[in-house]
Amino acid sequence: MSRHFDRMRYHIADDPDAGGRPRPPGAFTGIAPGLESVAPRFTSNEAAARFYLDHKLAEEPETAGFRAALATESPARVPDLTLRSSRQTPASGTTLVRFDQTHAQIPIFGSDVLVELDQSRELVAMDARLAEVSGAPDVPTLDASAAVAAVAAATGAAIEGAGSTPPALTYYLDDAGTWHLAWHLHGLPAVLPEARPGPGHTGHGMEDPSPRELYPRVDYLVDAQDGAILFYFGVTPTVDVPTKLRGVDENGVHVDRIWGDKLGSGFTLRDRLRNIVTFDLALGDLAENPQLTDPVQVNDPDLGEKFKAAVSAHANATKVFDFYRGVLSRDSVDDQGMALTSVINCIFSPHGPGPEWKNAAWFDNRMWYGQMRNPAGVLVSTARFLDVIGHELTHGVIDTSSGLVYRNQSGALNESFADILGITISNWYEAETPEHVAGWNWELGRGWRPTGAGLRSLSDPVAFGQPAHMRDFVHTTADNGGVHINSGIPNKAAHLLFTATTAQGTPVLDARDWVVLLYLAMVRLSRLALFTDVPVALRDVAKVYLAGSPKQLDPVLAAIESAYSAVGIE
Repeated sequence: MSRHFDRMRYHIADDPDAGGRPRPPGAFTGIAPGLESVAPRFTSNEAAARFYLDHKLAEEPETAGFRAALATESPARVPDLTLRSSRQTPASGTTLVRFDQTHAQIPIFGSDVLVELDQSRELVAMDARLAEVSGAPDVPTLDASAAVAAVAAATGAAIEGAGSTPPALTYYLDDAGTWHLAWHLHGLPAVLPEARPGPGHTGHGMEDPSPRELYPRVDYLVDAQDGAILFYFGVTPTVDVPTKLRGVDENGVHVDRIWGDKLGSGFTLRDRLRNIVTFDLALGDLAENPQLTDPVQVNDPDLGEKFKAAVSAHANATKVFDFYRGVLSRDSVDDQGMALTSVINCIFSPHGPGPEWKNAAWFDNRMWYGQMRNPAGVLVSTARFLDVIGHELTHGVIDTSSGLVYRNQSGALNESFADILGITISNWYEAETPEHVAGWNWELGRGWRPTGAGLRSLSDPVAFGQPAHMRDFVHTTADNGGVHINSGIPNKAAHLLFTATTAQGTPVLDARDWVVLLYLAMVRLSRLALFTDVPVALRDVAKVYLAGSPKQLDPVLAAIESAYSAVGIE
């Protein structure tokens, strides 16, 4: 679908008139140097972004998408773009302003406009996907309830209500280049037969299914004229002074970096500083939609060995939070202080009666942890896998940033970035030299399987049944278009980045710099991003991130080109 959109990209590093410096508004209005005082001044990031969009799009060759966006009686603004978000990215010192394109005040699915501003609201970069809607009606023949009924008929599911959020009209461009007015139905508990997992499929490769798989939530685009299902994709799951506590985790490690809350004569696992809270379901069934009331409570600040699962869940959530805040300058999952809620000792009755449930899942904006038996037959919590927790929580980060659609290549990128961040976070705390990758463990969930093996590998995807090159890309309707299979390709490229060396054999960048660049690229991707969009985004953020270290830039750009070319992403 995205191939039918007009694309416009701009970056100061590629602009010979910018000299690698952000462009002030006067540069677009012909104001001579020294007269900046009469240049436009903006009261908001949105106003600045609209100003630069108006001028840059007008400079582009005459294309339908740009002409549609600029069709206005008031050329001072771009009226057919609606603000989606404006988020600061402290790691780069810039602000990302996102817009959606509309036609007849109806959003266009797949459109995406990103404007990057510096702290003075001067232009750094721009990336736009725009289109001109033609041949589609402006008024639906079917109402939203009829669209829901069409999905129910196609899936055989009994659907109550109309989804997680109200249905909304959108314009959708199919692969043949035909425009449709469609109902966008959000988070329906219904899956088409061709998209259902086969026998034994467990998504992430864990041994037991998660509620995300057995209670899926799927977005549908349904033609508002004839009820045909046009597109679908899975939905991935979304200060007081604390008291220092300690205890032994599931790995037998004495942990002294967890925080709770003083409660009468005891303590509770609620860290109000980080907004992290841990509950114990006591082998209750998460399928019954349990109401969580009181966090884990203890009488002594030393939890000892009686609360290993709780210590693991609470400590690992703290590590993920601290990594995102300390290394990537992100405030929790949604970058707005969202609570990190963990629930231990869960069973999931659609799998079986328990007590084993071999999974850990981000579902309903919470982390749910099952348990499995170790070689000695003792139940141990899946909360002991820091990398798996980092992976799952990163899905929430993606949902609240770029929003990568969970299907086909954008869905595989969703999985890949979750793998990359999960493995990085684990090594950050467990490797001897976190910023130097020579001793890193590249397996996600090592020790999960009875053989001691993990779930996937960044360094060797093929060993875990994944392709490592585009020539082996798997075309399938299963698993939302192979999101867990094809993620091996961008995973391998990321491993090549982390391990890239100069001609002298020294690392091109250390791990901290690479993960910052990958994170900054991730949050600026469009919802329907392709694999090829990742190296483009990486090059863009590298040019800003390394603007003060020009000697490093060329080796980094060469490493990006080499890594993605090596896996067939050109």
